Amino acid sequence: MFVRTLACAVLLLALATTAGVEAQSPAGMAACADERVKTTALTIDQLAAAEARCSQVLAGAPGPADQQKALFYRGLMRFLRAVQTGAAAASKPDGSIAYSGPSLAQMQAALADIEAAIASDGPMKGEALALRATVNQVTGRSSEARADIAEAMQAAPKDATPFVQRALENENAGDVNAALADLNQALELDPGAGTALFARGSLMRRLGRLEQARIDLAAAAALGPPFRRVALTSKSQLELRAGDLRAAYDDLVAASRETGDMPKAEAAAQSAELFVRAGDLALFTLKDPDTAERLYKEAARLVPKSWGPALGLARIEEARGANDKAIAIYKRIVAATRSTPNLYERIWASQRLKALTQPGSRPRSGPFRQGTDTGLGPGKASPDGLKRIAFVIGSGDYAELASLPNARRDAAVMGHALADMGFETVEVAENLAKADLRGVPAYVAERAAEADIVVVFYAGHGVETGGVNYVVPVDATLESDKELQSGALALKELTAAASKARRGALVIVDACRDDPFVEARAVAASRGTGAGRGSPLPDRLHMGLAATPLPPPNNVVLHSTQPGQTAADGDGLDSPFVRSLLETLSTPGKGLEEVVRDTARRVAERTEGRQLPAAYGTAPAVPLLPRNVAR
Repeated sequence: MFVRTLACAVLLLALATTAGVEAQSPAGMAACADERVKTTALTIDQLAAAEARCSQVLAGAPGPADQQKALFYRGLMRFLRAVQTGAAAASKPDGSIAYSGPSLAQMQAALADIEAAIASDGPMKGEALALRATVNQVTGRSSEARADIAEAMQAAPKDATPFVQRALENENAGDVNAALADLNQALELDPGAGTALFARGSLMRRLGRLEQARIDLAAAAALGPPFRRVALTSKSQLELRAGDLRAAYDDLVAASRETGDMPKAEAAAQSAELFVRAGDLALFTLKDPDTAERLYKEAARLVPKSWGPALGLARIEEARGANDKAIAIYKRIVAATRSTPNLYERIWASQRLKALTQPGSRPRSGPFRQGTDTGLGPGKASPDGLKRIAFVIGSGDYAELASLPNARRDAAVMGHALADMGFETVEVAENLAKADLRGVPAYVAERAAEADIVVVFYAGHGVETGGVNYVVPVDATLESDKELQSGALALKELTAAASKARRGALVIVDACRDDPFVEARAVAASRGTGAGRGSPLPDRLHMGLAATPLPPPNNVVLHSTQPGQTAADGDGLDSPFVRSLLETLSTPGKGLEEVVRDTARRVAERTEGRQLPAAYGTAPAVPLLPRNVAR
């Protein structure tokens, strides 16, 4: 919810701050009402400078309209500064981790200005009410936010802004039809409202209404900053799902070349990430290594210290059969990152290096293979004498549901990291179909009973029904959600199997997304006769997984996000959750509780609060990782 309301606050400025009547501005007003805030994300220093200019304007006793405007913008700048500096994570009594945005106390200075603007005699009351609604959303005061939205609608009945805000609130609550009605109303009031177009297009994409989503996202992109980059990126994901690979590629490249929507350094980093994604698409999907090479090199030029482009260049050499060149690149990455042993790119390079220099694979007899058979390298014996086993599952290549391109890669990197950190045995399973998935609990239970510490990592699709969470096999059909009990695997079975470990277990689930079956059926309809265009929307947007029942003592289940919320699959090489988890594991000897707390904090920071991990259970005193392992 946090990032959605923050995005609403920033993007709505392009709509809201142009709606008021311009007053004759005193000296300094232009710097106070910094127009760049409507199209770019200002830095902390830029926000502070604009705030100081607003204070100068107010000290000069301006007229009522200018006073209201200066109060509004000073409140806005203070709000944005508080958002950037006030994030925190905290544990709850049940053992789960909850993210909290800036506190109400941290927002007091901003609120004082906003409320003074609301009370002032001027044309910006509606905008000020909409901004206060966003402050209330960020500080978790939903009822106050809805009251402000309702008042803003009365104060400025022709303003589209509060309708978009209420739509985002309704979407977050899962009320699809109410959200869509508000977005339609916003666009009736202002057909060119970029935030409404982007929000409606994104909602339609989540629901699998691809044709409708395409129209809205293209219209939002045509408006330019600040909508163009984010709209094209979202449209690229839509085109991938629709099967138009060339359009998906073109959208990514166009988004990567966008300028002027954020400070120079941030724009370069964002463009570099998009170039890498476009390169991946060119290499693995369009089978065009020459174009991919050009894109990776462009990304490296923009951000020379990033290792993502180098990984891309190494994968090109692998695809060309030039393994010696790939090995040289991987060695360079590993050598240059010795001070950051759990950097995602380093672990991935190390895993590929071992796969290329120590090849070998044996047929598996069950759902898992030894990590040494998949290029992970042998595990390291634990110096503390505890036997540690990890079971890693990555399912991404779904037959009829949306593919998850990062799932197998994240699983491979996680498996390699655990082997390097002191897990004697790491077993890996990829793209498990129904028959193999159903056999996982018995296999894990048998092996866990021989271990002191067990870690299970699952990346793939998951779905909740009737309060029960299931992980989904890759051969699931569009109608498989009607027979989950026999066709999928209940997560509680996997948790029970891991709990057979003698000292403790950690089950990690990166599977909290929108209901994949609802989306897949809508996509299938849109790809066929187009009959899906007029089909009714679901009553609720079914998101994420349910809370996990508390496991036995000394066991923890870690979800990548809170109950009923969705997790990001990652915009680039990895998922935010996996990268954060690997960073957390960089210090040997951490107990499960420390791992959970640190991971939650890092994910919240990386996603600006949008994705908030949750943990269930009680951690054992024994460390998850041995205290001294040669890294």
